[in-house]
Amino acid sequence: MNVLFRFSAMVVLAAVIARFRRWRQHAVGGRAGSRLPSLYDLYPGIATAPRRAVGVRSVPLDRIVGTMRHPSQNTADFLPLPRLRGANWRARWQRINRAMDLLTTLPPLELVQVGDDYYVVDGHNRVAAARRVDAVEIDADVTQLLLPGVARPRQAMVDASSLVGTEEVRQAARGRYSRTVEQRTAADGVSRQDLLRDDDR
Repeated sequence: MNVLFRFSAMVVLAAVIARFRRWRQHAVGGRAGSRLPSLYDLYPGIATAPRRAVGVRSVPLDRIVGTMRHPSQNTADFLPLPRLRGANWRARWQRINRAMDLLTTLPPLELVQVGDDYYVVDGHNRVAAARRVDAVEIDADVTQLLLPGVARPRQAMVDASSLVGTEEVRQAARGRYSRTVEQRTAADGVSRQDLLRDDDR
């Protein structure tokens, strides 16, 4: 009983800490002076780091911690710096929020993964909008950077680039035929009766 009580208390404490961190990120993000960290500032050698395409997957929002822009052009809440929020940005921001209100599927973000953390290549506004509605995860096209001294991701995943026939599968998903697919017209079709007749001969 005592062990169960301690375990429940730890779960509740973890939830409270997570909520406080989210609140702090929103509060800090409101200050124009706090910039979103740039991956290039944290790891100056990333330009030559090996990359591995993972593909589209669901990513926890609280693991998206920075940007690939150098220097960073976003505040800690992933929105552009105040001086960069012009009429064009406002129109885009309204479209993204309207799409989220209507539960429209938005294109996946483009993220780079280093260890267990993710950095935004494209989709800063979509991250900001998802965080404002307290979303938990978001779809992203992920590329891993393998840096010396940085632990590999804890979460096991299937590496799409290692699967046999990956390019053909990707092209089929886009509605295109790959080079290896033999395309037949209706005139080339053989019926079941034709096949049975061939066996009888």
